[in-house]
Amino acid sequence: MATSQEREQWTHGEIVAGARRSLLAELELDATELGQAFVESPIGPRVRVGGVRAGLARFAAERVAEVGAGLRYGGYTDASDEVTLQLPAQVAVRAGLALPVLAELPLKLIPFVTDVAVRGAAAVSADLLGRKSPGTREVERRLRATPPGYAGWEILAAEDVARAFAPPPPLLGDRKDLYHRIRLACTYAVDRTLLDNLARLNPGFVDYLQCFPVARSLPRKVVAWLGPTNSGKTHRAVLALAAAKSGMYLGPLRLLALEQRDRLAELGTACSLITGEERDVQSETHSARTVEMTDFSRRFEVCVLDEMQLTFDRDRGWAWVAAYCGVAADTLIVTGPASAEPVIRRLAGLCGDAVEVHHLARQGTLAYEGVIDWRRVPPRSAVIGFSRAMVLELKAMFESCGLRVSVIYGGLSPEVRRNEARRFREGESDIVCATDAIGLGLNLPLDRVIFYETDKFDGEINRPLTDAELMQIAGRAGRGPGSDGWVAAFSTRDGRRIEAALAEPQRTPEAEQLPAAPTQMHVRAIANHLQLDRLAPILEFFRTRLTFPDGTFFPDVQEDVFAAAELVDTYAPTLPVEQRYALACTPIDLDEHLFRSVFSEWLELLAAGKQVKFPRRLDGHGGLEELEEALKLITIYRWLALKFPEAFTDGAHVEELRRDATEQTQAILRRNWGKQGMARRECSHCGRALLPSSPYRVCRECHLEGWG
Repeated sequence: MATSQEREQWTHGEIVAGARRSLLAELELDATELGQAFVESPIGPRVRVGGVRAGLARFAAERVAEVGAGLRYGGYTDASDEVTLQLPAQVAVRAGLALPVLAELPLKLIPFVTDVAVRGAAAVSADLLGRKSPGTREVERRLRATPPGYAGWEILAAEDVARAFAPPPPLLGDRKDLYHRIRLACTYAVDRTLLDNLARLNPGFVDYLQCFPVARSLPRKVVAWLGPTNSGKTHRAVLALAAAKSGMYLGPLRLLALEQRDRLAELGTACSLITGEERDVQSETHSARTVEMTDFSRRFEVCVLDEMQLTFDRDRGWAWVAAYCGVAADTLIVTGPASAEPVIRRLAGLCGDAVEVHHLARQGTLAYEGVIDWRRVPPRSAVIGFSRAMVLELKAMFESCGLRVSVIYGGLSPEVRRNEARRFREGESDIVCATDAIGLGLNLPLDRVIFYETDKFDGEINRPLTDAELMQIAGRAGRGPGSDGWVAAFSTRDGRRIEAALAEPQRTPEAEQLPAAPTQMHVRAIANHLQLDRLAPILEFFRTRLTFPDGTFFPDVQEDVFAAAELVDTYAPTLPVEQRYALACTPIDLDEHLFRSVFSEWLELLAAGKQVKFPRRLDGHGGLEELEEALKLITIYRWLALKFPEAFTDGAHVEELRRDATEQTQAILRRNWGKQGMARRECSHCGRALLPSSPYRVCRECHLEGWG
């Protein structure tokens, strides 16, 4: 007999195991394979001694369920000492159509467990699956006597039931869930017949690839140049484009399109520049475009699709998917990191393209330099922050140290960014302070990239940069064959992240479903068949009810397009739905009150058939932020002027304002902000540079760790 002191020394696991052995001995199952397996099964911290009987019920039921397709454990009732199993059953609706359900079957614990222990789980499972559930007959009788009044009941098909009754199916006794699934299946049936009718009118409605008939009419060869930054992939692609009789360059930024247009001109090939806000036509055969401006109507000898990894971008990925699937080119040249290869091969397989993949190595070294003293930043360096405010404060901080600074961030117009890059390139500034906008579209003579921090706010949360994002930015250092590039940080914590990213090969994203945006054809077809006049419900139907059969694509409508659609429906309801969809795609931030107000006013004028004038004067007294807002508004007006030239006729005035705003912005950025009294500070714990606006005596990381 164990003493009380000895019992106190028993562990929780030993106590529960002892209770299990006692129960099995009582049931005379301790010598069976089932009993031994139950005793040896894991004992979690939440397993109670009083729950051993329920534990045995679950253990035996789950062994039966493992070998019985569709069988599930339903629970244990202590009062009646019963285990409930859920058996797969069918409720016949009509000939050839049945609803899958789960019928509950209560069994006394001791006979059930004994049967499993003696005959084995497979034999018990086979017997259970052979049983007929009397409850199904009652439900069948009820459905025949009072059919559901849902639209689609009469045309319900097996594929609709399979979608609505996806595992786990509803319990036969749960009438609420059962009828919810029936109603969902009827909705799918209505959608299916509607989509079948739409597909008969236009095969591209549900077959995304057929939205691009010119591309589908010719065999394409895909050449992929894949590698890290400074591997020469874009250079090779542009050389092939320059040698072709006709072609397009497609990139993520106006700045990149402008740069490649200039490179083609240097190679002796005239090239047009076509972006959302401008058309500078210099050639009928070659053009450099932002990817959203892809021409799907013409056949080209060569097309270059740059930065293919942006297929995975949550906001703009649809544009790369459309460009890849829809470009009618004899040779489609795709560039990007090695991580883009799976999605390229997957899309090539769907489109029937022949694929040729070339992997390139970096033309020079890229190495971690260590933690740099912020007071001694060498020339030809880029310091990376992740907000406009941070970049401008970094400018002031480094200028107070005697450095000349260029700045680059997304809010600046392309002209200003290009001029800031020129200042750095020509030695008018020593360093450049930039956001991650530097990661695409700007080739600068940088020796090193220094991260002020390695976290960024992505619009939803403040998160660490991924390794791919770190490498995209870090790769700006050491451009050109044989050059050495260095990456550094201002803190040990960020340095460890950078060093790890440099050591790790880039992970390959899973090529799962890819975003497909609605076309004008989709919008018009849905409007006609559903007799809908408002754009927002049409887009909602596309996003929530449309399915692309092969499972590669999913219907995607961005939230900002939905917000703009509501505004367009309100202020321009009389315009054709195709025009309203074009307006909803305007690149505008409607969270900004100024932009929302002006856009609403422009919509009313457009709907009334009046000319839309730009505000007559530009007041720059509000400083840099007001100038940036003015340039954004100018960009929006120019974008709309290309879509609706008969209404947005104030082009000459807008161009004059754009030049004035650009010059004023450049003048502000050329000033030495370090003379404006912005104090230099550093973290009292780790010595890292502090921005002048920091509310703490320590940096953010030290503050989060409890210092200061």
